[in-house]
Amino acid sequence: MTTQPEALRLAGAIDYPDVAFGIEAAAELRRLHHNNQVLMDALWKACGDDEGVVNDTIASEGELK
Repeated sequence: MTTQPEALRLAGAIDYPDVAFGIEAAAELRRLHHNNQVLMDALWKACGDDEGVVNDTIASEGELK
């Protein structure tokens, strides 16, 4: 069993065809999740897949929420 990212879970919860706002909100959450994944993949690649370097780089920019 895989755990679905919270943004995608929420997108699914509010994605109702009869509610335009829900459709827009769900699409935005999916877009943000995708962009976050692309950026995290790039960070890992730029850091040579070194977990310590990745964690230090993230920490140097501030706390993730």
